[in-house]
Amino acid sequence: NDKFMQMFELTFDFSIFTYIAPLCKGASVHTLPSSGIKYANVYTVLEEQEITFAAMVPSILSYLRPYFEEINFQKLKYSLFCGEALVKDIATEWQKCTPNSTIINAYGPTEATVFCLIYNCPHNADGIIEHNDAISIGVEMQDMKAIVVDENLKLLPIGEKGELCLAGPQVTPGYWKNEVKNKESFFILEVDGQKYTFYRTGDLAYKADDGNFMFLGRIDFQVKVDGFRIELGEIEHHVRHLTQLTNVVAIPINNKFGTAEIHLFMENIKNDITSLEEELKNILPYYMVPSYFHNRNAFPLNSNGKVDRKALTESVVGE
Repeated sequence: NDKFMQMFELTFDFSIFTYIAPLCKGASVHTLPSSGIKYANVYTVLEEQEITFAAMVPSILSYLRPYFEEINFQKLKYSLFCGEALVKDIATEWQKCTPNSTIINAYGPTEATVFCLIYNCPHNADGIIEHNDAISIGVEMQDMKAIVVDENLKLLPIGEKGELCLAGPQVTPGYWKNEVKNKESFFILEVDGQKYTFYRTGDLAYKADDGNFMFLGRIDFQVKVDGFRIELGEIEHHVRHLTQLTNVVAIPINNKFGTAEIHLFMENIKNDITSLEEELKNILPYYMVPSYFHNRNAFPLNSNGKVDRKALTESVVGE
């Protein structure tokens, strides 16, 4: 009797879970209309179809947030999020809108279809494990293996940050007729006495003492300013706390001299930007304070519903 919502393009691997899995189990699939505003359609389908299982990218919650006080989806049993970092504050607010649901944060690149790490959020917000507001991506699913390695592909100990790598039956054997990319993306390593073929996700992470993995963003999103390596997620974390915004993105963009400068994008900020900059200077070292601040009425989303960082970057380069 379960009702699954399917909101994804069929080229997005997340869609495999939202239409094949329920049909294989005899549940029904409820798709979004092809026309209209996506987040408005999500609201309508969740309410009118009395959805019991909703899988979404976290960005959708940002657009539903203005209506949270009116939302009360009693029938929803599971809210599963994947594809982006899930911010703790908005997840706990969503929990109040869906009092009978379990919120699940899942992780998995397309090369490890569909997701291979999972974290069930406790109803008590104080019990949620997070790093810089981003909820943990949890532990490996059955038969999967996750490790964190350094730039030389050496296994890192618990607590140290590095590249998250995956092995197991869900991982692709390789890219079709692309040996160059295969050599870059896959490697063999012995862990606990067993050899595995690992896929390099390109994601920055660390394993906590309790066994849960913490997602820190893309390695590509790390940048050096004045010789200091910066985690952009830390900047976003402080801006969210100062502004109460959810949609905040820090992006490194090279200037005409080839030097990386941090551009901070915010969605519908009401705060005075000059005051915000001063507050950040009091909290962050000088090299982490963004060089440019941009306010956008609405962030562009790609076809998968994620914030389109490329479009944000191009909007600045074109100015």
